[in-house]
Amino acid sequence: MTGMVRKALLIAAGFAVVASVASAGVPDPRFSTIDNVVVGNASGTAMGGAPAGFDVTVRDVSNAPLAGVTVSLAFSTAGMKVFSTQNAGTTVNCPAKSISRVTNGAGQVNFAARVAKFNNANTVEVSANGVVLGNVRGRSTDIDGIDGRTGLGDFATFSNNLLTAPAAQETDYDLNGTTGLNDLALFSNELLTGPTLTYCP
Repeated sequence: MTGMVRKALLIAAGFAVVASVASAGVPDPRFSTIDNVVVGNASGTAMGGAPAGFDVTVRDVSNAPLAGVTVSLAFSTAGMKVFSTQNAGTTVNCPAKSISRVTNGAGQVNFAARVAKFNNANTVEVSANGVVLGNVRGRSTDIDGIDGRTGLGDFATFSNNLLTAPAAQETDYDLNGTTGLNDLALFSNELLTGPTLTYCP
């Protein structure tokens, strides 16, 4: 092996090490995990799946959890509405129609999103420090997104799905695949008892 080739290999190895170090600490979608559906309401009560709420775990290229990372959920493409009031620890960006939270020491964050309307396609963007981790579906007990709460108009849609369209995704709040009695219980907890809030403009 000539001296020139040896130097070239050493330089290449050095660049590989630098690239690996630079990637450490950067969120990696391959190793990060996100729930499949964001379930929201006006009260800020965690809903959907077990545990309740929308969970994200952020990891880097070496599969190490990342603490102190800002995880954002963007709803503008989904056509959903974001409430200007969110739970403590959640930051709202009304112009971007997004909410964000910061990961804990285990790289984890849990959202109890205050959002309205729904989109059954994967159009809610999930990102960590600007790195897109994936896109998911979104739904809320404030189905119509009209009056800032879970009201009678929402009840009409929910009851119709419960009785005649149990496969409807938008009213499946426990994420078991159907609109059923447990969803009715979750919906009832919000109906006319939750707060009336203002949507982001």
